[in-house]
Amino acid sequence: MPKKLDTTSRVIIIGNSPSILLQEYGELIDSYDVVIRVNKCVTEGFEKYIGKKLDIWATTRTDNYGDYVPENYKDIKYLWLRTKKSNPEGKDPETGKKGRYLKLPKDFPKEALEKRYIMFKSQKWYSNYIPFLKPFDLRKEPCTGLLTILTACRFYDDITVHGFTFGIQSDNKHRLSGYYRESELIDNDSGSLVHPEDKLWLSDKNVNWGNRDEGNRKRDILKELVENGIPKKSKKDKHGFKKAHPPIKILNKEELEDMNL
Repeated sequence: MPKKLDTTSRVIIIGNSPSILLQEYGELIDSYDVVIRVNKCVTEGFEKYIGKKLDIWATTRTDNYGDYVPENYKDIKYLWLRTKKSNPEGKDPETGKKGRYLKLPKDFPKEALEKRYIMFKSQKWYSNYIPFLKPFDLRKEPCTGLLTILTACRFYDDITVHGFTFGIQSDNKHRLSGYYRESELIDNDSGSLVHPEDKLWLSDKNVNWGNRDEGNRKRDILKELVENGIPKKSKKDKHGFKKAHPPIKILNKEELEDMNL
């Protein structure tokens, strides 16, 4: 990763919200210098919406995604992991026991493994975000998508995001996949709703996002990043950014508001 803030590369971070199926931005997304994708970032069959280029894969672990790795994993230049437990050896780094961690193909790019970066907890730099995040009163740890955006702010200046609605489209009565999917389809034989892409998302394991309040807090953080960026720390603060980070960009501003997905 760049040791200093990269002010020249155009970077785009692609989330997995169903909102990304509203526009065909595939060609535009692939034109960026650096494309970052999060967790189960299926691109095959969705290229016209989200492209297929992949430079950085930011992920938590693979077992909860059916041991998924991106189709074009050999193109990955950098691997960003949520925590130390996202261990490429599939073992707990402290006990050595096999567990539910990151499992990668044997031919996964060696350079990406050697340059893997831990986004959370073990990195002292994360404490610099505490003053910025504190006013939003997150009740849980930042999700991997939000961590990815914050991590990108450490390394890059020109950042664009797309596909982040943080599950606000769900509520306590409706389960909606946290991932993009085609429009609702009716099976002619059974009359029930079907999705041919469900095999990609393991829909029976989809979480019920439910807590709209937490989703709204994350969206407010994204709004602040888009409108104002991250301020330079004050002299009285122990932690914070030594230099202000400029506002980031967003392809679809509607994602900052309530969307009917």
